[in-house]
Amino acid sequence: MNARLALVCALTGLFASSCAAVKPQAPQSALLDRDFQATIARIARQEPASPAALNERLAYAELLLSDSSGACAQRLERAQEQLARVEASPQARVMFPDGWARVADLEYRLHLSRATCGGEAARRDELQAAVTAARHAIELYRNVFDYRSMVIMQFDTAVVLQRLGEQQAALTALQAALDMDRDYGFQDDAAENYKLLRTWRGQPADPAQIATFMQNFPKRHVTFKFGWRPGHAQVALESRRERLEEGHVLQSRATAVLERHVGADPGGGWSVSYASPLSQYVPGVWPRVQGSKESDLYFPPALLPEPDYKVSPSGVFEGAVDSTAFVSGLDVRTESLIRSRAPSGSKARKLTQQAIATMTAFLSPGLLEAAAEQNYDLQTGMWIGATLDQGVWYEISAPLSLAGMPRVVVQHQIEFSFARTVRCAAGAAAPACVELVIRATPDRQALEHAMADIRLQVPGFTDYSSSIEIRIVTDPATLLPYAREERIYWYASIGKGGGDSAVESEHLESTTNER
Repeated sequence: MNARLALVCALTGLFASSCAAVKPQAPQSALLDRDFQATIARIARQEPASPAALNERLAYAELLLSDSSGACAQRLERAQEQLARVEASPQARVMFPDGWARVADLEYRLHLSRATCGGEAARRDELQAAVTAARHAIELYRNVFDYRSMVIMQFDTAVVLQRLGEQQAALTALQAALDMDRDYGFQDDAAENYKLLRTWRGQPADPAQIATFMQNFPKRHVTFKFGWRPGHAQVALESRRERLEEGHVLQSRATAVLERHVGADPGGGWSVSYASPLSQYVPGVWPRVQGSKESDLYFPPALLPEPDYKVSPSGVFEGAVDSTAFVSGLDVRTESLIRSRAPSGSKARKLTQQAIATMTAFLSPGLLEAAAEQNYDLQTGMWIGATLDQGVWYEISAPLSLAGMPRVVVQHQIEFSFARTVRCAAGAAAPACVELVIRATPDRQALEHAMADIRLQVPGFTDYSSSIEIRIVTDPATLLPYAREERIYWYASIGKGGGDSAVESEHLESTTNER
């Protein structure tokens, strides 16, 4: 089996025996088409709402764009077909947080290939379309905290502008890529980009010139210390959720504004308390529907308010304070909001009762305490005493609750990186804070073990997947947080062929302003 065919088998998830049975004399393009189409059809038949089929289409498009064999026009047409199917899918509007960035990236590559394949008449239009797609991908990669891909697309934009003969625009775009390299600590890229920049300017680009430039390239590392101090801050939270139901996208917005007080605890350590945490809480239960469909769905209340809690002198989470009384007040507030904003129609009463019952399950003392501890550990606890080099990705494994199923805790594979230095707040004089990026997905074996238990309780439960991406801005000298942004996606299905499935994503933002 040749190397490319082996790659196809790996990407499509076919068994080795199936790959071995393929006749080597068959045209490669036919093999690609047949294998991918068969895999896509199988996934669509078994789990029609699953993200796996869409990811498979993107993998197929990527491989077609990377291939140089066969007639390019036919190959690019098949790639365009796969991208169009993804873009037209209602699932794609909700699922996989980085999906649209990948689509824009592939669209850039498609236009770039067409510029070569389509002849001189189409060359300029396709190159201009490639620049547009690349710039779109830059913003999408920035939005999902994939900064390396963002910088690569910035470099690609410069290269295409150069091909178009737009010299000044190309220089400006390449300089922007070089500035991003410095900002995010991409040292190897910076050396190559600086060499190319001098070449385009007609300046010497010998190794001595590059070495002189790189002497001043920042090599950043940071050590985190737990150094809390007494203080007051306003914490504004917003959760925007989307769910796919019968081809319709339902949207929900939940908000809360909390007055947080950090004070020295009489017994040692620190206490965190919130003044009037429920006065500006909107749980985001009732969805807004795109289109004319009347919804028969509600969202669980967003877990935005937190109970008071205590932290040890060294920064260890010690537990929530009087969470039962807190939940009692939260229940009253949430039920009142559910009833006051209930939908009209024949299903209103039943939906309201179901939403209130769900509220009781989601806003339990135990669940809120667990959420508060997990949030604290991700935002503060896990960084105490750590030293990170900028741009390096580190890996750990830790138990986290499953997105969409907060009572189920499984081991997750977690990657994290020190992305860059930033200002703690908009008006700050200097960049004293750091931006951290976290990516978490359930460990496969741990997830399968948990799914086996769930299937015993929920007959017909067939599939689940999720991912979490988090951006945190914190002061490394104190570990007092200033901003947090999360993008969460999850998919679950019940019944043969994904008969009853849920696709949901959440974009959660938290901003802290010290008083």
